[in-house]
Amino acid sequence: MINAPRNVRVIKHINGTYDTFANFTTVKNALDYMRRLGIANDSWYIIDAKDNRLRLNDFGSLVVFNSLIGY
Repeated sequence: MINAPRNVRVIKHINGTYDTFANFTTVKNALDYMRRLGIANDSWYIIDAKDNRLRLNDFGSLVVFNSLIGY
């Protein structure tokens, strides 16, 4: 069995820095993780394998977010 790279990250903004909390192979897995833990707020983001920055909007959909300064 070949292990897929875990290039998708769930990060959180804490005291002016961004910390990685979990790594996944797909955005779907990262989204499931965020929804399961109920961590869908303005401090949590998903960074995909192409470095797109995503977050959940108020309707529970992923949207591209372009203002992670310094990450």
